Amino acid sequence: MKVVILNWKEGENDPFTYVNRTMSAHFGAWGKNVEIIEICDRDWIDQLARLLPSGVEFAFTWQGLGSRTMSVDGGQNLWDQMRVPLVCLHADHPSHMPLNHELESRYCFHLYTNADFARYSNRHFRRTRGASVIDIPQLFREPRLSARTGDYFVFAKNINDPTFVEGNWQQSLDKRVYGAYMAAVEALKARLATEPYVELHDVLDELITQPGLEWLSHPANIGVYHQYHSWLEHYFRSYKSVAAVTALRDFPLRVYGRGWERIARTAPPSQKFEPGHSMADSQHLYYSRFGLVDVSPSKLLHDRTRRAMVNGTGFVSSANLEDLFADIGRFTSLFFDFRANDLQEKCAAAMHDPEGHRELAEQFASAYHNQYRISDFVTRIDDLVKSVPTL
Repeated sequence: MKVVILNWKEGENDPFTYVNRTMSAHFGAWGKNVEIIEICDRDWIDQLARLLPSGVEFAFTWQGLGSRTMSVDGGQNLWDQMRVPLVCLHADHPSHMPLNHELESRYCFHLYTNADFARYSNRHFRRTRGASVIDIPQLFREPRLSARTGDYFVFAKNINDPTFVEGNWQQSLDKRVYGAYMAAVEALKARLATEPYVELHDVLDELITQPGLEWLSHPANIGVYHQYHSWLEHYFRSYKSVAAVTALRDFPLRVYGRGWERIARTAPPSQKFEPGHSMADSQHLYYSRFGLVDVSPSKLLHDRTRRAMVNGTGFVSSANLEDLFADIGRFTSLFFDFRANDLQEKCAAAMHDPEGHRELAEQFASAYHNQYRISDFVTRIDDLVKSVPTL
């Protein structure tokens, strides 16, 4: 029996190829015979079909990629036709690629890394089997590099400059729609500056109930509704990233990624801006002496932070784990919010004692590994796949 991992190599900075190699190693360590199929290949369905006679235990994919594939004759979904369980692990919000979240099949499982994402999915996509949440363990596996060099923090993120985005909205959206977007922008900025954590999609749904915005939630406007959530989440990610880099104006910082041209033009000499790297070529970014500054797209740890952890690197993250992680109070100095001076204070402390900061990050990494174990992750998937009724 084979376990098939579906890979998509054409994403920006190719985030999946490297991670799927580590997924293959994890599954292999638990006795599974793994094959990675590149779904950018024109014959990937034929590759999968050739494995069927010897048996396919399940297929695994990120973000629902491949879930929309139809059989050759177009009569039914590929996974129903082949009777292969498909495990879709979604780390992004369902509004971004709605079609990758809507497969209704007894062979398909939609798992989310964030409970808020799963709730949104279950509210807007009809399925007999509801989407559920799965805890993400430390998936990265790589030998540590030996040298730690560079007295600076690292910030790695592609952005769409919020100033340009707002200008594009004003030019391309009609007045009513533009007003809805800017109302959300102002509400989110105000709450971000005063609250320890802001759940963006809850804020958007609260706004939609206000007079003048009800049209966004009308069933006939579901595409516009998804777009509203998607565009504003992308905007907010970039806005938070710019806010973090701006807050660290007086700190030594290397920024890697696309979209920083306007910010770089007025940045101080202490900040250096460089192009982004593919996942496979970026391990060295986690070896500066002061460590990583990471803006998480949701309340959970981002993969950049988990990669810093496996490399024994200090970090400060905007993840909010207070109601999810045991004894989080021990690790307060590793987590920041966007209220005044919080990030600056955390980074100043890390600069003052980089060794102590890194040691605390390693303690957190060990505690995280003990709480979110790869064995539980694989067992959960095994149990789901075994629940598929046989004909």
